[in-house]
Amino acid sequence: MHSGAKSDLSNLTGREAGTTGTPSSAVLSGPELLSVSAAARMLGVSPSSLRAWAAAGRVPHVRTPGGHRRFQRDELVRWLADHGGEPAAQPARAPELVPSRIDAVPDAATGLRSHRDALLAVFEEELARTRSTGTMRASAARQARVGATIDALAEGIRRGDLAVCLREAEWEGFRHGAAGSSGDAPVTEALALRRAVDRVLEPLLEGAPDGQRVVERAMDRLAVRVAAGYAEGVRVRLRATSE
Repeated sequence: MHSGAKSDLSNLTGREAGTTGTPSSAVLSGPELLSVSAAARMLGVSPSSLRAWAAAGRVPHVRTPGGHRRFQRDELVRWLADHGGEPAAQPARAPELVPSRIDAVPDAATGLRSHRDALLAVFEEELARTRSTGTMRASAARQARVGATIDALAEGIRRGDLAVCLREAEWEGFRHGAAGSSGDAPVTEALALRRAVDRVLEPLLEGAPDGQRVVERAMDRLAVRVAAGYAEGVRVRLRATSE
């Protein structure tokens, strides 16, 4: 396996030749098939990222008779060999605009984790202030989703690498765009979370301007990746409807 097999799929440019539409008999009797989670482990990416890029046609895959997406192990091995496990020569938009590497700020990561509940409460306040519907009840699904984002953000800031957090942010935008949902929802949530992080962490990082700047830039990158994912989802949806 190439050492770069863990590269982010979003670093790759161009549309890969998918194998959707393969007859059911070939799917059942053909080469070894991997589930999304197994293929994601093989490539070193999250399952949600792999789903997003497979939907965009960038990774070869097949459909089972039941409609489930599967990946042929041999095809993935060839695909990795073709790319050398490294980004394409021409950098894609996302790595140029929103690199994942940052200066590690352990104190900020600790603050995010220890004030998670406060962050969720302030996030809901900021979201209600932004949306025209006014006061709105906190959604359990939304709280769980944003809570997971806070956890991933804290880990990324602790390690100095936001790759996982940014991939998940891109998927969140992508699924809204691919489903035909308004782009306001994921972007508004990302911006509301940024303001919540500012409010909660500012007093904790007082006297540490460098740490504050790192966190601010991390939140800006998160919002940009949400918007980029949404735009990609819209492109995939429009291409699918025109074919």
